[in-house]
Amino acid sequence: MDPYFVTSILIILIGFTVSSFGNLIGFGGGIFMVPILVTIFHYPLALAVGSVMSALVFSSVIATVRLRKRGHIDFKMGVMLEIPTIAGVVLGSVLLAYLSTAGLEILFSVFVFILGLSFWLKRPKTGAAPASRGRLINLDRWKLILFFGLFAGTLAGLFGIGGGFLKTPIMLKVFKMPVKVATATALFMILITSLTGSVSHFMQGHIQLSMAWPVVAGFVGGAIAGSRLTPSIHDDVLERLIGLGLILAALVMFANFYR
Repeated sequence: MDPYFVTSILIILIGFTVSSFGNLIGFGGGIFMVPILVTIFHYPLALAVGSVMSALVFSSVIATVRLRKRGHIDFKMGVMLEIPTIAGVVLGSVLLAYLSTAGLEILFSVFVFILGLSFWLKRPKTGAAPASRGRLINLDRWKLILFFGLFAGTLAGLFGIGGGFLKTPIMLKVFKMPVKVATATALFMILITSLTGSVSHFMQGHIQLSMAWPVVAGFVGGAIAGSRLTPSIHDDVLERLIGLGLILAALVMFANFYR
């Protein structure tokens, strides 16, 4: 059997699994798929990132359209949090020229791991009033959006990772958004990021159709499956899955940083 065909099928199946889980928890799945492509399928890092970035465009479009129909996306919060995140990425990339990230990378992995554990060790409060949507955002809320958007973006720029997986816990822990709204809004934000990133990677020749299409196919299928599963999952279970996703992300980062 043709090795390229076998490899493509494997990538589609793995991409489907990663994307389904990533769409459930609002992470997208890029932080898991890039290391898989590099370590298992021996993609060059630039082509792995370009392939996943292009796949995220298609999967996040599908997720955004499907979840918008259910009224789960807070577009206002998504745009307002994404703007300082982009600024933070620029800031982080500038700081990288002046700071040594040795040691900080491990501390960041530990922070994400503990954050993930917090979703398991502390049960969500029942009857807590969710954050109001559609209200005029006051000054204090603006400050929080600015701070945490810059925080997520700066970490992404410093450590060369996607900051998307931090946005779901930020919206849950800081802004007290309902869990399904937080995950759906995070996927909408990934759409903005992946569109920008895909253009950049395409211009640099990091997207090759022969290597990208299996990733795109798997992620598209996963986005459809994930968006169908989300309504049937209880909020408590979904929060625990988010915690699991953070723990796995921390382990992936630790493995990459420690090499």
